[in-house]
Amino acid sequence: MIKKTLATFIFSAALSFSSLSFAGNLEHNMETLAKNFKAFNKAENQKDALKALDNMKAAALDAKKIKLKTKDPKAPTSDALYDQLTAQIDSTRALVQAGKLDQAKVEGKKIAAVKERGHAVYNHH
Repeated sequence: MIKKTLATFIFSAALSFSSLSFAGNLEHNMETLAKNFKAFNKAENQKDALKALDNMKAAALDAKKIKLKTKDPKAPTSDALYDQLTAQIDSTRALVQAGKLDQAKVEGKKIAAVKERGHAVYNHH
């Protein structure tokens, strides 16, 4: 009986910790996206812009590992939004690599639009 109770307690604690860990990772990734979006917009050269975009993409790909749920059946899935986000980052990155930093910053506003759309659907605070 004690072993069963202890096993149940350990399993419950592990599950709770796992959920908190996912939430912490998601929050960290969202902070990384926001911080690097600001850095991208302040970048004055190709190197800094590419670094910020690469950090944003890494955070988006890591965040995608966590499947988010919403009560709105018409809302895009979190995977679809992360795919849009990474595609937009890649599109913006291509402009930076082509030496079109000013145009990339204009295009980069679409990154913010995808982020805002995701927050509107999945941010339940």
